[in-house]
Amino acid sequence: MSLPAMGEQVDLHAPAAAPSQDVPDPSSPLQSLQQFVLAVATIPYRRAFKLYTWRPLRDIRAAKGDRRLLIPLVRDWKADKYNELQSVQVAATFCGGAAFSSLPWSRTSNAIWIADALWFSSLVCSIFAIITSIQTKSLLDDLPSREQLTGTLPELEVQRMRQTILRYKKTPGIKHWIMVFVWQFPSMTMAYAWCTFIAGLTVYICTPFIQRQPWQDRSKAGRRRTYSFQGLTGQQIAVVYLSFGLVGLLAYICAMIFVYVGEKDYERSISHPRVSSLNNTRASTNTNKGPHVDELEAALAPTNTKDQAEIPRDITSSTIVESTNLVPNARAKTMIGLENSDELGLGVEQARVKPRLLF
Repeated sequence: MSLPAMGEQVDLHAPAAAPSQDVPDPSSPLQSLQQFVLAVATIPYRRAFKLYTWRPLRDIRAAKGDRRLLIPLVRDWKADKYNELQSVQVAATFCGGAAFSSLPWSRTSNAIWIADALWFSSLVCSIFAIITSIQTKSLLDDLPSREQLTGTLPELEVQRMRQTILRYKKTPGIKHWIMVFVWQFPSMTMAYAWCTFIAGLTVYICTPFIQRQPWQDRSKAGRRRTYSFQGLTGQQIAVVYLSFGLVGLLAYICAMIFVYVGEKDYERSISHPRVSSLNNTRASTNTNKGPHVDELEAALAPTNTKDQAEIPRDITSSTIVESTNLVPNARAKTMIGLENSDELGLGVEQARVKPRLLF
């Protein structure tokens, strides 16, 4: 909130500023539907999407071009995005190799065609994850380096940097949301590549159950090459695979729940110290406030309507404005101290714990 300047009259009856159009109405049914679809689509990579795309871009939008807030946000986000893209390249390369080596399996058996379709989809997603991660790195290279992201960065460069990241000037539009999709696309394709590979492997292993093949004798199954391994039938292999797969799936779901609960606990833990530190700072400021400020406020505050009516009419309006602005000027120093304390507390909270990428 900005303070009034010296000699500036403030209209106390002026209407409040309209809310920003950047913040959607959470009560809207359309907005609720959009949030639900977004949550479902980002389930495989929810943590990476939230930490390295959605939340940083939301904070950069909220900065609204303020260089004091924008430069630190971009500096941290650029470093985190680089780490994310490097992890995506490694994971996508490994997934693409696994999918490519699995394709010949379906050629030597009568596997269902869905397994081939899922493995080919996994291979395509892996390739696009690698390609788009390289392109996204080139976008990050267009931004100023970490050494340049300081308070001395020219204003023109700050606006160009914001335009490169968000792709809008005043109000987020179609270009902005396309850019958000581009920033998260490598992680999305990498996550979908692993999902389709595991789905294809499950379909391939469970083909005897899908085709309702009869259970075969172990001695006969050892002579066949289709769905057999050292005398085990395809149904037995599928049962073992599904058993271990179910344990892994339950562990993954539990991990997702614990991560979500941990994020909520972390958000509450960093919000409570900020409120308490702000209250303590205000209390200490009021305690250390000089007696002349209290006397000045008491002297200038009108006690009743009669005191206001006794003001001489020959006094100029400029004199009244200057005298009434003494208290806001005294309070301005207090507000500056509070802002500095908020920035210091925010820095301590950010340095305390910073989540890292874990797919």
